[in-house]
Parts: sequence; structure tokens; C-alpha cells
Amino acid sequence: MIVEIKTKKMAIKENQIQQVQITQDKAAQDLNRAVRIVAGPGSGKSFVIEGRVAWLIQNQNISPGNIIAVSFTRAAANDLKDRIYKKGASVGINNIQQVRVSTLHSLALLILRRTGNLAQYPTDPAILDDWELSTIFDDEYSRTLGSTPTRASEIRRDHEAFWSTGIWNPANLPTFKVPISQQERNSFNGHYSTRTQAYACVLPGEVIRTCVDAINAGHIDPVAELGVEHLIIDEVQDLNPCDFQFIDCLIQRGVNVFISGDDDQSIYSFRYAFPQGIQNFTTTYPFATDHVLNECFRCTVNVLNSAVNVLNTFPDPNRIHKNLNSAYTNSDPINMGVVIGNRFNQPNQEVEYLANSCQALINNGISPKDIMILVGNKRALLSSITTALQALNLPFDANQRDVFKDSNEGRFLLGLLRIMSDTNDYVAHRVVLGTPRGIGLGTAISITDKVIANNLNFRNLFYNPLPNQVFNTRELAIINKVIININTANSWSLNDTINVRAADIDQLILNNFTQKEVNEWRNQIAGLPLDMTLRELKEYLQTDSELTKSTILDSIYKRIQQVNPLQVGVNSLDKIRVISFHSSKGLSSKIVFIPGLEEGIFPTQRSQQAPGLLLENARMFYVAITRAKATCVLSYSSRRTIQGQFTNMHVSRFAQATGIVFSTPTLNQLTGVKIGDIQTAIKDL
Repeated sequence: MIVEIKTKKMAIKENQIQQVQITQDKAAQDLNRAVRIVAGPGSGKSFVIEGRVAWLIQNQNISPGNIIAVSFTRAAANDLKDRIYKKGASVGINNIQQVRVSTLHSLALLILRRTGNLAQYPTDPAILDDWELSTIFDDEYSRTLGSTPTRASEIRRDHEAFWSTGIWNPANLPTFKVPISQQERNSFNGHYSTRTQAYACVLPGEVIRTCVDAINAGHIDPVAELGVEHLIIDEVQDLNPCDFQFIDCLIQRGVNVFISGDDDQSIYSFRYAFPQGIQNFTTTYPFATDHVLNECFRCTVNVLNSAVNVLNTFPDPNRIHKNLNSAYTNSDPINMGVVIGNRFNQPNQEVEYLANSCQALINNGISPKDIMILVGNKRALLSSITTALQALNLPFDANQRDVFKDSNEGRFLLGLLRIMSDTNDYVAHRVVLGTPRGIGLGTAISITDKVIANNLNFRNLFYNPLPNQVFNTRELAIINKVIININTANSWSLNDTINVRAADIDQLILNNFTQKEVNEWRNQIAGLPLDMTLRELKEYLQTDSELTKSTILDSIYKRIQQVNPLQVGVNSLDKIRVISFHSSKGLSSKIVFIPGLEEGIFPTQRSQQAPGLLLENARMFYVAITRAKATCVLSYSSRRTIQGQFTNMHVSRFAQATGIVFSTPTLNQLTGVKIGDIQTAIKDL
């Protein structure tokens, strides 16, 4: 079997590829029952995982149904599923789709459902996303608590931290100004249990904690329930301590476990990510074997070296040793790549240079989609960057659609699309109930309070006759309005396109909001293909993954071209991408700009106060730089307006750590010489 590295050109030589394939094959075909793959950026980790699944089935006669692969997020799991299934199909494994690919949360939920541990919920519970946690759970809990939504959020996050780590107040993370009292912790449980049961939902972290506790108590046999022989875990650096306890339960019961990840790319401490899990794996399991993928096929030499310098300057004490090397060190021709450090006197000069440079690159034949602008602090930087790009009429996507998604009208529309897809989506019904204009939080709470007090089913309020003398006149009117909205949406099909239903959605939003919200909906679809179906719109609005969004749009444009090859779409993927460091995970670009590299902007003051967050910020900067293939342009401003005051700024400690010399540009854009260097670096990828 060959785990292939795909290269578009022969700059990277055949003997380099063959040598790496030997390393990858050795990892993919390891027979040990516990295997750790440590994979640097662009080192072919996905090929190893695909290859291992195919090898287990074809060479080890493992039934596909006994193999489970998991990743951290639903988007990452979907991408992993596509890769595994395509690889299986390409090598003739007809039943490859029997391999189960999901998140650990979904696995734990499956176990709890099969063992009758979800009986308190009217249907399989959904995990609340950030907007739902804040706007539904925290806002409602604050009324019960008699305090602010901020305090309600702190108490909830205190519980999530415990579920995820197994301890109260985990170390190395910021603490709340006012510590959570035991009385507050006790008060949380009453609201949490009744509300989550009414809305058929769970909070982040609790499902896997519940599953682990039941396994350890001897109430559940996870291996028997899952029928698993081989568990493959991708992006393992993003898992929390409780996730690793779940994995340990399987290892102790004889499951073969193959983990893959990179502790240098652990950047989700706000979700209690635990890089020590991958770092200590071979110590925890002394029988485990270890493979390190050091050869980077993404980044050119100078790009990778500048990123590695950051981690060498700010080392995690438990960091796994790696000898990372750019494959372009030995390519033909050798490709050093371009890394530039710019210093500006004022932020307006910085964004003007950035926008002008993008314009110059495009004028010299660089596609906009090959340019990415990464921001470490969107609040401080995003508005000025997008204004500068707009002033030059440059095509860009700064993911402004997230603003619509998390508006009341955006969530209202998404809620209806979710109900069209699944009438048992209880949370979506709560969203559609509470988001329209004029519906107060108090009324929504009152309706749910009466559901709980009268032992009613929340979802059935909108489908079955209502009991007498439970709801008042206003509450009945609001429930009836939800019924009308659901019936309107259900008269459509998820296969209808935006173009077909745009006017109907206009009217639906106008019936529940104002013309302002209709205009915001129109602005939303102005950047989307009109041939997008409502199902695709639902998936697009529901994901936070830039990779998933790009995949959805790419699929639509390919479909359009197949139907009408001559059609030239006004909307395309050929745009400059402006995204956050976090959102860039899993993406790459030929040219990357990273502005705003000042102390207080990145890292923020808050991050500087917690050692764990400071090290994570170093890793986040490493992730940002290694999105670049050929060129990375770093910059900072020596002065910036902070809270209304013009303030002297210092270059970020992380930018200094790259080893790049920062200087003031002679022009307000990249010079012709630099553009020539960039074009050469791109040509030699």
C-alpha cells in the first residue's frame, strides 16, 4: 500500500516523496495496539489515516463496521469521513461506508442512548452552540438566579470546566473576578436539569463526562455497545482531559487506539483542550509506539523556520521534540519562500499598505483566493482592514455572514430550516419561539415554566391541541404565531433554491421583524449563489468551519458549471479571505498577511496574565504563520488608538521571536522586486 503525497509540480523531487512514503507507511501499518502519530503542519497526516483504514480492511481483514474514526468537531469529522470514504472507494473497498466517522460526543451519546441513559430527554439531545448557550440558557438562568447573564454564564462555564477536566477551577486559565460559590453551584443544577430536559439539549462537556462516570461505575460496557476493535482519533491535541478518560476506558478494555495530532497546534483552551494528552501518551501507555512526521510539504523554508522560531522561544515544557523540515529545502529548485516584517507609524498606514499590496499582487496575476489575511484580534483590526479593501473595490470575504447568522432574524430563519430538516429539533422550536420582534424573554420563560410545571412536551405545543387554562392569552398568541411560521416554512422544500424562495423569505421575515431585518437578509444572500438550496443554506449557516463553508460553496459552483458550462457566476470563491487565527485552522494559502502584531493586541492583556494562555497564543501564532505556503507578511503599528487614547505600542513578543527584522517600507505597497520574489516562490511550489 502507498500513502501518497500529492504534488502538482515536480519541484519536490520523486525521491523525497518516496522517502516520506516509507515513514508514512510504517506509521499507517503499525500493528501495536496503541500508536501515536505526531504530525507537523502539512506533513501528510490525513494520508496516513486514510491509508491505515484501507490497510486494516484489506490487509488485516478487519470488518469496516469494527473501525471507528473520530475528530474534534463535526466539521472536522465530516472532512475526515469524506477522505476515508474516497480513499476506500479508490482502492475498491465497496463497504467502506460501514466505517463509522463522528465526534467523541456522538459516540458517547450513542452509548448512552443504547443503554437507556437518555430516558429523561424526549428525544436525542442536541448540544447547544455558543449563541444558544448565551441567548437561551444563560439569559433564562439569569432570571432564575436573580443576577446578570454574565454571572449566569460564569456559573455555567464553571460547570463545563469541571465536566471537561474533572476538577473545579482548573489551573493555567483565567479565574473569575468573583469566585463561584458552592451555593451558586448548587442553584445551577435545578435550572439546568429541568431546562435541558424541556429543550432536549445538553451543555458542552456533560455527555462524555456522564458516559465516563457510568463506564467507571460498571454500568456500561462501551466496547460491547460500540462493537469497536480499532479507534482512530484525529486532531487529538484538541481533546480535553475527560475525552482522554473516555479513550482510556476503551484502551483498558482492549480496543486498538491510533491517535494523531500535533501538540504545537493545540489552540482550544477555551474548550479545555489538553495538549498533555498527546504529549504524555507514550508515558501513560509505555507499550505504545511513536511516529513523528517531520517533513512539511506546505510551507517554504523561511515560512516554516520563522514559525518554529516562535515555539523555540516560547516552549511548552512538555513539548514533543520534532525535527521539522520544509520539503522545499531539497526541492528542485530550492524554494526559500518570502517572509517580510513591516513596521508602521500608524494603523491607517498599515491597512493602506495591506490593501494596496493586495491590489498590486492581483494586478500581477495573483488570484485573490490565493491571498489570506489573518487577524489575531478581530475587534481591534477587522473593521479597518475591510474598509481599506472596500475602498479599492477588492473582492474579499471577511465572513460578515456570521453577523447575520447570530442575529435574531438569522437564527429565526436557521431555526425554521432546522425544523424543516428535523421536526424533533426541540432547540430550534425554542429559537423560533423567542427570536421574533416583540417577544420578550419573560414570555418565553413563562411558557417553558408552564411546560415543566404541567409535565407537558415543549415541542408538542406547536403540533398538538393545547391543554385548557394553562397559558394566558398572550402566550397562546405567541404559540400560534410559531405554528403559523412553521407551517409556512413546511410548505417549502429544502431542495428549493434561494432564488425560488427569496421573496417568500422576505415576507416571512417582514411578518416577524421589520424592513431593516429584511434588508439584512438580502445583504446576506448577496454574497451567496442563488442556486444554493435551502438545505445547503442551513448547513452553511450552521457551521463555524471556514473549510466546511468553502466546501459547500465549491460544490454549488461545480454543480452550476455542470448544468450550464457557459454560465459565469458573479459570485465565486475567488476572493481574498479575511479570517481569525482560530478559523484558519485546517486552511492554507499561497500568501498570508498577518497585521496588528503588537503587545496588547496579540497577545491580549488577558492572555498575558495566564501562563497557559500565553503559551497557547504562541501556538496560535505558529498555526497562523504555517497557513502560508510561499509568502508571509507580518506587520505592526508603533501607535494605535486604545480606548480613545492614541497609545504607543510595542511589537508583539511573538513577532520578535520569528527572527524577522521589522523595518519601515519605502512604499505604501509591496515593491516590484518583492512581488517578483513572491511570484517566483509561488511558481516553484
